[in-house]
Amino acid sequence: MDRRAILRGIAGAAVAAPAAGLLGAGPAEAATYYVMATEQASGRILRFNPAAWTGGTTLWQAPGRTGTWTNLSDVKRRGTAKWGTVMLVTSSGAGDFLGRAAMIDESAISSSRTGGIVWQTTVDGNPHSIERIEGKGAIVVATSKGPTGSSTGGGLHLFVPSSNGGKPGTRAVQFINFPGAHGVIYNQNGFIIAVGSGEVRLYGITGDGSATRLKYRTKLTFSDGAGRAKTGHDILPDHRGSGYFFTSSYNVRSLSLVYAGNSWQFTSSVVSTADHVKAYTRLPNGVRTWVVPGAGEGEWSSTIHFSSGNHRKSGARFYRVRYYTTAFG
Repeated sequence: MDRRAILRGIAGAAVAAPAAGLLGAGPAEAATYYVMATEQASGRILRFNPAAWTGGTTLWQAPGRTGTWTNLSDVKRRGTAKWGTVMLVTSSGAGDFLGRAAMIDESAISSSRTGGIVWQTTVDGNPHSIERIEGKGAIVVATSKGPTGSSTGGGLHLFVPSSNGGKPGTRAVQFINFPGAHGVIYNQNGFIIAVGSGEVRLYGITGDGSATRLKYRTKLTFSDGAGRAKTGHDILPDHRGSGYFFTSSYNVRSLSLVYAGNSWQFTSSVVSTADHVKAYTRLPNGVRTWVVPGAGEGEWSSTIHFSSGNHRKSGARFYRVRYYTTAFG
């Protein structure tokens, strides 16, 4: 089965705007819809214009490609009061599961596209995703496994500043057990949404400064079929509409958070049955983009897929793709 072809057909059929119109967009419009990706072979964060594909622009180069900096796994851009625009990144690490999480001040990145790190820490358990809590400055890191040497486990690590908006400490003040945790994102109603093995969870945010904590609110359970793995791989906003997309071992699903009666609840529906999609989202112009490993590839792909036409970079190992924006949704 060709996973790329199946997903391309389903995603393409779901886009209302004609591909020709999207590809023919003028430079100003095209610049609005850049994407960025974690590229593991070179240890870089790269930016691309889907409408005028080139080798990409390096936004940032990790300090190394070995040890805890091995395999960049996530990137998000966020606005802050203290540092302006920052990039949040994680790397899964090599060997066992000790990786790294960092926050980079974009204005402090050098002309060689290195440096700018204002906060970083090692995180045990194969860190896969990172988010910053708006207004608090606390950082949440999702790890897919337990401590070094463990083949199970995973969870959410919370790092908090001494006062709102400051630099977090380098030791987690809270760990929430969540097996297979791979994706985490902030919702501006004041929640953290995380996806892991068979569940999407909602956490409220309590306290301020060093007292900031996460508190469980509700969950959505999902299954990819009897006898199949059901690991949640990623969660991203739908930048054209509302809600989110999350990927799992054998499905891509939409996700909405709704207030029903006196409580918040999730609703979900299947978008695609393509398997092992690492990231999936929709840009403001309706074009959908995703990363899925192809034949002979591992947990990465040399191609970034778009419903308007796919683009390959020779030698690249893309893990995740994101819309180049600081917006939460």
